[in-house]
Amino acid sequence: AGTQATARLLNRVCYERVHSLVAEGNQVMVFVHARKDTVKTAQALREMAIANGTLDDFSLPADTVRNAALTARVSKSSNRELRELHGYGFAMHHAGMLRSDRNLVEELFDKGQVRVLCCTSTLAWGVNLPAYAVVIKGTQVYDSQKGAFVDLSILDVLQIFGRAGRPQYESHGVGYILTTHDKLSHYVSAVTMQHPIESKFAFNMIDNLNAEINLGTVTNVDEGVAWLGYTYMYIRMRKNPLAYGLSGDEMLDDPQLGQRRSELIVAAARELNRLQMIVYDEATGYLAPKDLGRISASYYLRHESIESFNSNMRPRMTEADGIALLCVSKEFEQIKSRNEEEKELKQLLRTACCCD
Repeated sequence: AGTQATARLLNRVCYERVHSLVAEGNQVMVFVHARKDTVKTAQALREMAIANGTLDDFSLPADTVRNAALTARVSKSSNRELRELHGYGFAMHHAGMLRSDRNLVEELFDKGQVRVLCCTSTLAWGVNLPAYAVVIKGTQVYDSQKGAFVDLSILDVLQIFGRAGRPQYESHGVGYILTTHDKLSHYVSAVTMQHPIESKFAFNMIDNLNAEINLGTVTNVDEGVAWLGYTYMYIRMRKNPLAYGLSGDEMLDDPQLGQRRSELIVAAARELNRLQMIVYDEATGYLAPKDLGRISASYYLRHESIESFNSNMRPRMTEADGIALLCVSKEFEQIKSRNEEEKELKQLLRTACCCD
């Protein structure tokens, strides 16, 4: 994943699929897995269309009335790539764009003013904007926690495929997934066999419990146990206990999993108490918020970041120390340097960096 040869091959196959769909008069969504790839993919498709002499197939059909008001809004947009690509029938959409530009792109596609929309999965999850056909370009997604590329989750695949087909116009939709041959059987079986989806709530339970304590919905361990009973994790723990480290004997002795839920709440409460985010009384099970917990809940800070701040913050810190402290927070772990930035970063390190 990530090699230039792979990118060229994906672009070529993607162009072939998209062109065949657009030539039939359909709108297409191309889903990629990075914000910058939305622009790169749209530009690559445009360049291939020019090279193959098929650019007219991507422009609006003769019977489609061009919306002058939307075209005027595009010309006034501060997004240079959107202004350039719109005239050729392409557009892009991702969470890094201005809200006004995202709304404009959604309106352009909904009104048929754009034939090909290159977007990230945020469009599939957050906006109800269907198309006749969707194309998932590649199935390798960078996971910052593992520091490597991982397979696109089947949940994302199903959500994206759910955008294929417009009920008011067609009786069916078309979905393509572009992947390597060794991954093909995995995605085919996952889509057709409908494997159950397991909960990942345990990995984020500490932050969620802190939020509930600050809202006042959980004030003691017993209320926390009841709160866990409303979660999807609790449902899956009872359906598939082995996946959550539960034995058959535990299920027989405690079918409602009250003891396990209590252990999870107590463990999370102890961690929050250690980080000075809440007050936890072991004797009574009482839970109360503290200022640090309120700040964390209000600004969506992870408890790992709070732990880092507690450990590294000092009474006297320089501006560089403050920036360094922010850089090690959990919220910024997905930000990584790009290859094209390496030259400038090295220059800054030589000329402007005041510390190692």
